[in-house]
Amino acid sequence: MDSRYREGIQERTRVQLDVKGTVQGVGFRPFVYRLAERLGVSGFVRNIMGEVIVEAEGTNDQIKAFVYQLRHDPTPPIRVNHIRVTRLPISHDAYFTIEASKEDGAGEGGFPTDLATCMECMQDIHNPHSKYYRYPFTSCTSCGPRYSVLRKIPYDREHTTFKSFPLCESCRSEYIDPFDRRFHAQTLTCPHCGPAIEYRSSVRSFVSSEALLASSEALREGRILAVKGIGGFHFICDATQEQAIHNLRIRKRRPRKPFALMARDLNDVENLFVVTAAERQALTGPEAPIVLLKPKEHAKQLLPLLAIAPGLIRIGVFLPYTPLHHILISEGSGWFVATSGNASGHPMTYRNDDALSGLRGIADGLLLHSRDIAVPIDDSVGHVVDQEFRLIRSARGYVPVPLRIPLPPALYAHGHPDVIGIGAEMKNTCCLIKNGVAYVSQHLGDMDTNEDLVFHRQVRDHMMQLFDISPEIIAYDPHPNYAISQEGLTGKPIDQYPVLHHHAHMAACMVENELDNPVIGCILDGSGYGADGSVWGFEVLTGDFNNFRRIRSLHPLLLPGGEAAIRNPWMIGISLIDAATHDRHTTLRYITKRFPQYSKHFPILFAQLTGKLPSPRVSSAGRLFDGVSAILGICMESTYEGEAALQLSELADPFAEQPGDDEDRGDVYPFEIVEERWDVTPTIRSLLIDLDNRLPTSLIVLKFHRTVAAMVTEGVRAASNETGIRQVVLSGGVWNNRYLLSDAKRRLLREGFTVYTHRTMPSGDGGISLGQAVCGLWRWAKEHVLIGTCDSDRSR
Repeated sequence: MDSRYREGIQERTRVQLDVKGTVQGVGFRPFVYRLAERLGVSGFVRNIMGEVIVEAEGTNDQIKAFVYQLRHDPTPPIRVNHIRVTRLPISHDAYFTIEASKEDGAGEGGFPTDLATCMECMQDIHNPHSKYYRYPFTSCTSCGPRYSVLRKIPYDREHTTFKSFPLCESCRSEYIDPFDRRFHAQTLTCPHCGPAIEYRSSVRSFVSSEALLASSEALREGRILAVKGIGGFHFICDATQEQAIHNLRIRKRRPRKPFALMARDLNDVENLFVVTAAERQALTGPEAPIVLLKPKEHAKQLLPLLAIAPGLIRIGVFLPYTPLHHILISEGSGWFVATSGNASGHPMTYRNDDALSGLRGIADGLLLHSRDIAVPIDDSVGHVVDQEFRLIRSARGYVPVPLRIPLPPALYAHGHPDVIGIGAEMKNTCCLIKNGVAYVSQHLGDMDTNEDLVFHRQVRDHMMQLFDISPEIIAYDPHPNYAISQEGLTGKPIDQYPVLHHHAHMAACMVENELDNPVIGCILDGSGYGADGSVWGFEVLTGDFNNFRRIRSLHPLLLPGGEAAIRNPWMIGISLIDAATHDRHTTLRYITKRFPQYSKHFPILFAQLTGKLPSPRVSSAGRLFDGVSAILGICMESTYEGEAALQLSELADPFAEQPGDDEDRGDVYPFEIVEERWDVTPTIRSLLIDLDNRLPTSLIVLKFHRTVAAMVTEGVRAASNETGIRQVVLSGGVWNNRYLLSDAKRRLLREGFTVYTHRTMPSGDGGISLGQAVCGLWRWAKEHVLIGTCDSDRSR
């Protein structure tokens, strides 16, 4: 054949592309369609479970360009993780089409998360000439509810709660127009065919635009509203009105726990808060999390900061992420207090009937809408440490994102059972594993009541249905008093693997950082059930997914009153002073000066300290921080979990941003190592001397934080000397402490260790379920997989 002919006329080729990543519910199929049209490629695109299948036909150059641009041209929130290319016979398709979804397939891809309102839809909302003007449910392929409305996959309208709202002719024309940004937008509706809103108070009821006007008026008058959003209800009030915030605290029985602020736009945030580049990126991303920010000095002239976040330097701030929020906040002061819409001790409210019956004692009015929520989901919370955004609470916008896990080598050649990790009792999540991919649920809160357990079961059942998972392995915390573990073990018999709390913490950080070799784990948190049956919480471990060994730990602290001491850090403070002085007269002198308001309780406290009355001992970083916080007069009584430690850490926060090496940041307190345990009695003795010498509290706090970082470094050094391991993971809720994390990392890196931390998974108990599930799978593999052979016939 003539070479000119070969160059001028290329042979046609057809390929199948299996695309995985965040490719459903984010406008990926319309993107593929428009790309094919532009390049002259024929074929089709189709959703199959959690991935997208594309068949593309054209010349070799067209197909190469098509595949290249599929990989590299999508814009967020689309994320292409992997494309598998398979050659197919030519079909001679004339066009490129979007085919109906199929419900078979492995379901291993990314699933659509709830996305904040995009700029184009915001412009529609504020454009009087648009049919979406002031429409509370405006969305397109780039924004709107996704996971919270999804009942099953693949992600199509008939599988969402929008099934109840058939498209009108106008919306239908947008839906089928491949060059409209609402082409195949599954959440598309307008005022003629979409959900309705309704305002209700004890005296009146309004619908549609009148409901918006009534709500805005109520907020301006200082009233509290319960507003239904994407994943549930918020309590909202005007953040510039201190009395409204005070009323909300009283009604919700939340005396000091911080509230979050919703701001009208980024300009308003930057006017009142210090915002770094990384914080700005997090605030304005499609996930729209709550970001902890430091207010500027003049912010207190507009906002009652002490009422919003008592005792804290940083305040949670986020931007409106639904059209309804945008409309309401644009007509008020530009600042709302927004907090989860639930009564104290109850799960998040997300059904209209439950809100009408359960929230009226807190809210003056309710702003409802008729679109159902398939699964409730709270707001995500995070902060920036060392110029990197890290999640403290993972929920809306970040869930459910698939996480590929390290597998035991033998399992790469064999299938394995589905797994569920039940999670911890506090800050609970659950985790499911299928085909080497983990899906961690949204933050579910504390599992204190039967209502919480029902909520947990509902969420995990929803996830099992979505991902077509039937767990054959359950991993759980063996704490004998964890109701969530006991509830999870009921039902049909399956393989059960207890995973200790701090082992799960270490494993979760390993998974997130794709580690499967042995590591040194520095686990600092409030409390967790230990291997010896006592309470742990300040540990240096070595191990992997199968086993671990404790190398260092805090010498156990006496916890007078047991659980009562967690709510009363002054009791821990007295215990620390008594252990440090070894002299009752000296102890009395200090505690009479530091805790005079509790003097009537001293006799019973001393009975516990001397052993006349029983008290538990704990190895807990959280309790150590609580006690020091009380000694320094920062927080005597905690009204929410971790309050004392959080307020202590806030005083060290400014030092985290100051340049300079460790040597420039002051000295550390002494500590001793006794029988492989850190003894902090010298630390407390020296701290009391600094108090006597009137050293500024901020400098004492700094020295204490540096001391804890030095203890961690010593423990890691000892573990490495013993094992040769140089990889270190940091996990546990205490690592949410910004200064401690920065200082400890700096010290470890300076000694040549490789340090891994959490970013997309919470370092607190929200990551426990992931660690449980992966440890359970590895232990199952160790018991069942024999030199490349899967023993699936093990008797139960």
